[in-house]
Amino acid sequence: MNRPVYWKSSLQDIGQAVQSVKKGKASLLCQSAGGRDIYLFEYGKRNVIKHDANYSSATGAKDPKYYADKTGADYTPTVLLVGAVHGGEFEGTVALLNLICLLETGFDLAGRENRELLAATEQINLLLIPCLNVDGRARVPFDAFLGVDYQTFRYYSQGTWLDGSLCEWPQCKAKHPIKEHVQFLGSYFNDHGVNLMHDHFFFPMAEETKALLRLCDERVPDITIHFHGGSNTTSTFLQTSYVPAFLNQRTYDLAQSVKAAAMDRGCDALFAVCPEQANNSAFPPASFNLVSACSHINGEVCIVYESNQGLAMENAFTPEQIYQILQITITETCQYAKKICRQRKKGSGI
Repeated sequence: MNRPVYWKSSLQDIGQAVQSVKKGKASLLCQSAGGRDIYLFEYGKRNVIKHDANYSSATGAKDPKYYADKTGADYTPTVLLVGAVHGGEFEGTVALLNLICLLETGFDLAGRENRELLAATEQINLLLIPCLNVDGRARVPFDAFLGVDYQTFRYYSQGTWLDGSLCEWPQCKAKHPIKEHVQFLGSYFNDHGVNLMHDHFFFPMAEETKALLRLCDERVPDITIHFHGGSNTTSTFLQTSYVPAFLNQRTYDLAQSVKAAAMDRGCDALFAVCPEQANNSAFPPASFNLVSACSHINGEVCIVYESNQGLAMENAFTPEQIYQILQITITETCQYAKKICRQRKKGSGI
C-alpha cells in the first residue's frame, strides 16, 4: 500500500523536525543503547514545580501537594505524548510529527488545517517524544506496516529465535533481555535487547527508561499517553494495572470523550472504549509495566493507546482512518487535561 504524503515516521523525518522547530523547543532527552539521539519537543509554558518530597512520601504525608502543588492560578495543564515505545509501531510517530508541523506552521504534513486540534493545544504545556525506541525503529527498513502480511509484520516487530522461527507475541517476552536468544532482533527491543515496556523499574536497565521516568517525575504531566500499535485491533486505550481506581476512572472518562467526538464525526467505529477499571485479580497477574511505573512515579494518568496498523488482515484501517482517530484522541486528551486542572483548582477533583 502506498503511504500518504503525511505518513512520516523515520529517524530522518524526526531529525528534519528538530531542524524545523522555531515556535517550540527541541532538546536531546537522552541517547539510546545504540548511541542514537532521542528528542523531546516542547510547546507552551513550562511549569516550575517545587518538590518538597517524592510522590510516595507525599502520599504518606496524606497530601500529594508536597510532591507537586498544581492548584496555583498560573499552573499550565501538561500533556506528555510518547511515540514508538516499540520501534516498529509507527502510528504515534506519524501523529506527533504531523502535530509538530501543525504547531509550527498551522498545517500538517499534507498541508491541511486542524483548527480544533490547535485550539485544544492552547494553554497546554505539550511534551512530545516522537520515538522513544530509536534503536528498534532503525531496524525497520520501511515507514509503515500498511498492507503488509503477517509474517513480515512479526519478523520486524519481534524478530526470530536462534532457529530462525518467528518470535511470536507474547512468547517474545519469555526471555528478557532477549538479545542472546535471537537470530534477528526485532523492533520491540533496544540494541541491548531490552523491551522498554518490561524494564526492571526499580533498577532500570535502559537509559531510555531512566530518561522517561525522570521526565515524568520532574514535569509531572497530568496525562501521559504511550502510542503503540496493536496489529489490526480497533484503536483503543488499555487500562493501567496496579494504579488507584480514580486514575482508571479518568482513563475511562477520557475514552468516553474520544468515542463521543468520533461519533460526532461519523467515525465512532474506529475507537473502542476500554473497561472502566483494570482487572488486577486475574491469574497469571497483569504486568506491572512502563505505564504503571510512569503513573506510580508521579501519581497521574498514564495510558497505552493501541492503534490499528492497517495490516493485510481482517479489520484493516486505512492510513486516513488511523490518522484521523489519533488526531481526535490528541484533541480530546488536551481538553481533558484542562478539565482535570479546572476541577483541581476549584477543589472539586483530586
